[in-house]
Order: sequence, then C-alpha cells, then structure tokens
Amino acid sequence: MTPADVQRVLVVGAGTMGHGLAQVFAAGGYSVHLTDVDPGRLDLAVAQIRANLEVLAEAGAIADGEIAPILERIQTGTAIEESPGDADLAIEAVPEDPGIKREVFQRLDRRCPAPTILLSNTSCLNVFEIAPEVRPERFCIAHWYAPPYILPLVDVVRGPGTSTETIDTVVDLLRGLGKKPVVLERFFPGYLANRLQVALSHEVSYLLDNGYATAEQVDEAATASLAPRMMALGLVKRMDYGGLDVCLAIQKNMVGEIGHDPEFREMRERIDRGHLGVKTGKGFYDYADRTTTELTRERDLALLKILGSIS
Repeated sequence: MTPADVQRVLVVGAGTMGHGLAQVFAAGGYSVHLTDVDPGRLDLAVAQIRANLEVLAEAGAIADGEIAPILERIQTGTAIEESPGDADLAIEAVPEDPGIKREVFQRLDRRCPAPTILLSNTSCLNVFEIAPEVRPERFCIAHWYAPPYILPLVDVVRGPGTSTETIDTVVDLLRGLGKKPVVLERFFPGYLANRLQVALSHEVSYLLDNGYATAEQVDEAATASLAPRMMALGLVKRMDYGGLDVCLAIQKNMVGEIGHDPEFREMRERIDRGHLGVKTGKGFYDYADRTTTELTRERDLALLKILGSIS
C-alpha cells in the first residue's frame, strides 16, 4: 500500500486526541469515520473540531471556507462494527488500558480489509506485546502530540514484524499532512519527547515540593531561557554550542541533585577525541565547514526571532 491508496480513515476514540486526529485527516482531504462508545463524547468531539477550525481560521492557518468541507468529511458512529468496512487506515486513540487496547485491535483486525494499516496512538504501552497476533506486518505506532492539529511531531515506532513498506507509507502520509515523523526502530516507553518531558516534570516537582521556587518562577525560567534555546537549537545541539567539556563538568557537579547518575558515554567519547562542539568544529554535529562567528550569528538571529514572536 502507498499513501495514494489511502482514502478512508477510521479513528477509534473521540477524546482529547481522537477528535484532533479526525480533524487532521479530514483537513488533509481524507474521508474520516470517528467512532466512540459514548454518543455524547462524539457530539462534543464534533463541536470541538468546529471550534478548533474556527481558531485556525482566525489565525489565518486555513480559510473560513474550508471549515464546512472539512466537517463534511467526518462521519461518526458508536461501534467499530458499524463503521464502513473499507477503511484503508485505522488508528486507535482509546484509554491507555492494555485490555481496552487489545480488544480494539482485535475488533479492528476483524472489521478492516486485509491491506488496512493499523496504527496505535499509545504514549507508553508496548502494543506489539499486547496484541502480537494482529497483522504484524501492517501494524505500528504513530504517536501524536496534543494538539495534533498544530504540533508537527509524530513518533512512528516499528514493531517486530512491521514491514518497511508500512513504515514508508505511514511516514509519507504524515509528511503529506505537514507532520514531522521520527521513525524509531524499536519500542521503548515514552519515546523521545515524552521521556524528556517526564524528566523535566520530575525536576519541576522536586523544585516545587522543596520550596526552591514558585510555579511562576519555574515557568519564567523556562520561557525566558530554556524554551527559546530549545526552539532554536534543540537539546543536543545546544550542548554543542555550550561546549561539551563545559556541559560535562556542569552535569557531573549536578549529579547529586538529580535522581540518577548517567554515564555520559557519548559525550566523554567526543571530548576524548577533542570534539568539544562549535568551538572545535565538531561535537555531536559536524561544523567543520562553518566558522564560529557564522554559527553564532545563525543562533542569535534565530533566538531574536523567537523571542520577538513571544514577547
């Protein structure tokens, strides 16, 4: 199956993520069937999708005239078995309960045609162990971030039996929707962004619980420093700019203040080779063809643009 073969999408679960997924696919031109066991939740989902689209139109992201056609491409129902039996792609966004997930996958496997690709939006469950018998070649994780109709990242996780064709189709389809898929070759809980977010949340709780800072102070520190630098450089490249030797020294001094003692293997290997980041032309990234002045200018312009947009 190729992205061009995907015309009809089935979304199971109309909650926080499910309604947003239905909106994204409908906005992308796909015929969408959104199902949920709770009729009231379906009504709320449609109302929320309309409200989301109005916000996007207000921001100039879509035209006012696009709202009605997008909504018309979304149909709803209360049972997987009552959905059209010709979905090319099905994605579940039901609660993070292994029993519920397994039942949904089994019902989708029975309902959907053999070529249909099945996706899971799970944040942390190893669905490949929960339902190993469900068409393994055409089954993978596509984990989105809220709100999915705005944030571009999607974690695409390959299962033990997922075919390369399935991964390629899902990645190309997501890119066609304007998303930025990151392919992970095996499952690990939380993937990338969630693990980073959880680590930050732990430290935030530690600071608040011990009275080191107020909620307002933590957020001010993040928005006035951490967040703009992350937007401009990410996390790894930010260490390159700071100098890996400096970063390692800081982290070693802070080990007693955090809940684990990482080995810093990747960082130490680069330092031992004299690759300290931007200042030596190579760190985690290779900057050999650019001067420190050029790289600093690029970073500074990016930061000024970011800060100007949020001030």
